Order: sequence, then structure tokens, then C-alpha cells
Amino acid sequence: MLDSFELRNFKSARDLKVRLAPLTVLTGLNGSGKSTVLQAIALLKQSLRVGVLNQELLLRGPLVRLGRSEDVRFENAESDEISFVVRTPNGDIRLSSPTIPDRDILPLSYHGDIDDLVTQFEVGFQLIQADRITPVGHYEEASTSQRATGWLGCRGEYTVDFLSQNQSKRIPVGRLFPREHSSLSAELLNQVAPTESLLDQTSGWLQHLSPGVRPRAAGVELAEATSLRFSYTGTTVDSSSREHRPSNVGFGLTYCLPIIVACLAAENGALLLLENPEAHLHPRGQSALGQLLAQCAADGVQIIVETHSDHILNGIRIAAKQGDISSDDVAVHFFSRDIESGESSITSPILHANGRFSDWPEGFFDEWSRALDQLLDI
Repeated sequence: MLDSFELRNFKSARDLKVRLAPLTVLTGLNGSGKSTVLQAIALLKQSLRVGVLNQELLLRGPLVRLGRSEDVRFENAESDEISFVVRTPNGDIRLSSPTIPDRDILPLSYHGDIDDLVTQFEVGFQLIQADRITPVGHYEEASTSQRATGWLGCRGEYTVDFLSQNQSKRIPVGRLFPREHSSLSAELLNQVAPTESLLDQTSGWLQHLSPGVRPRAAGVELAEATSLRFSYTGTTVDSSSREHRPSNVGFGLTYCLPIIVACLAAENGALLLLENPEAHLHPRGQSALGQLLAQCAADGVQIIVETHSDHILNGIRIAAKQGDISSDDVAVHFFSRDIESGESSITSPILHANGRFSDWPEGFFDEWSRALDQLLDI
């Protein structure tokens, strides 16, 4: 597990230190530096190799494509070096690279146990970007090596194949969807999700988005592809509908599928980087995803999530209040960027056990109260 991450002269981060917890929430206005943190971690993941003496920083790779060195160097940097400090339970690893004009592969020097950092990245790493799979007829099959590591793809493009291959995988008790629901009957939940398998638990969490829905993933013979279909069911065995194409049941169900599957299937010690899990979802579904993130992080998975949703945040806050996750295991960082210097900075309100924050910085999910003030202004 990563304890903290420091960035110097990288993109909008002149000198930025971010505390990382089992569940770390990155918030703030667009262009404030949230993605910079996720990209920096993904950059190290795609660059570092076990047992290699002369490491290199690969600015264009399978996870992130950041351009050339002049594109990632902080615009007003006083030095030509970009650097990172990663703290793990075993100590600090310091990494640095000179910025060489017009180069996208940079020499990388380091101090500390680099193999420890590589190991931290090796266990169940997933990066699920904001640009995810959309409803289509078929989805690409993962390769043999991708299946072996459980890789879902940066866009979640192998999620349907993973679900097809692992639908019977037993999900840890700590991540099971809550069966006590204010508006859904126990009969419906038992009909839709009767077991603790990956497929059933995915269906269970999807009930917060579209009650009665159930996905089915299956390989397409001789096509090197998998298909995804959704059906609807009621509380009786014979109430199931025909199967529907993803494009006919709403965009959000397909779009959030990689997030749900990544959280449910992640092995203990895995690191998940998630961008905007709330996209295309109803507020109730967003809140449920916040609950899922909290339960997953409390179950031994480290999650770093970038979000603009107060509903995601509130789902996490409620989970802390209910004791589903310790408030000490949640770090929330609000990013802002100075207009003149272009430098990112963070404010980190503390989440208390009662679900409340120690303070509420200006701009931190305060648009609702601003709008309410205007509506009530006579």
C-alpha cells in the first residue's frame, strides 16, 4: 500500500505532497491537478521493471500518453528535473529524471528499494479511465496474459470478457451489496442476486441504478469477442424479460460496469485508480458507488478515486458513519490551481467518524448551498 506521493515540477505540481489512505478521494475544479496525481502513478507503473538497473521514464506507454518532456515539466519550474517521492510501509523511494527537449523516454535515477515499489504496483493494479466502454454489440476478448493478471483495460474494454470468464468467482463478504434497501424488496434482491458470485453481486450493486436488471456476459464463438446483454426480472421466477442489447437499457449500466467489477474482483493488496466513476449515473447510483468504494477499501484494497460528485462523497461519508470503513482510512483532498503561477495546491479536510468534515473549504462541493442561497434570496 502507498502511504504518500510527492510530485515536483510535474505538470501543474511544482511541489505537491499527497497523503494516501486505503481510500483517497481527489476533488476540485477541472484542470486543478487531480488527474496529474493519477497520471504520475500510472506513469511510474508503466515505466518501472523488476531487476532493471537502468530504469527509464516512459512518457508514452500503454497506460498514459503524456507527450514529450516539455509537456510534463511544470511551466514555471526553476530546474530541469522532474521528481517523485513514493512512501510505502517499507520506506521512501525517490525518483528523478532530467527533462530533455523533444524526448518521450527519459533516464530515471532512484534512491531506495525500487523493487518494493514495483511490487506495490504488481498486485492487481487497475486504471479505469473516465473514457470507458460504451454500449456496443460485442467487446474485445482479453489476451491470455491479460486474463492471467485480471487486467480490465484502461477503458474497461476487457470487463465483459472478465465477467464471462469469472462469473462464478466468490466475492469477499466485506464487499457484498447491502440487502437492506429502502425501496427494493428482499424477494427481488434474492431473485436477482441469490449468491455471492461475481455475476450475482454485480447484479446486486446494479439494483441501485436500475431495479430488476441482470447482466449476462458470454463469448461469441469464433469471433474473439464477448457479448453483453441485460434482462429484467421481478419477484417471481417466471417474471424475467427477454434479453436486451446494452444500447437499449441506458448508457450508465455499461459505463459503470468496469468500476463495479474492478471493486468486487480486486485481490487483497490491489491498487485501483478510478476516474469519475459517477459518469452517466443517477444520484442514487452514485451514492451506492461511494458505498462500494468504501467497503472495498475497508476490505484490503487501496483505491484512489477522482470525482466531481458530492453523491459519491456522501456515500463514503455515510459508510464511515455506519462503520463500514474507518474514517481514518479515508483521505480527501480538494485541489485548486493558482491563476497566476499555474501551480496546484491541496486542502485536506479531515473526515470524522460521524461522517462530518473538520472544515469545508471554499469551492469544496458548495455549489448546492450557493444555488440555494440565490433561490431563497428575495
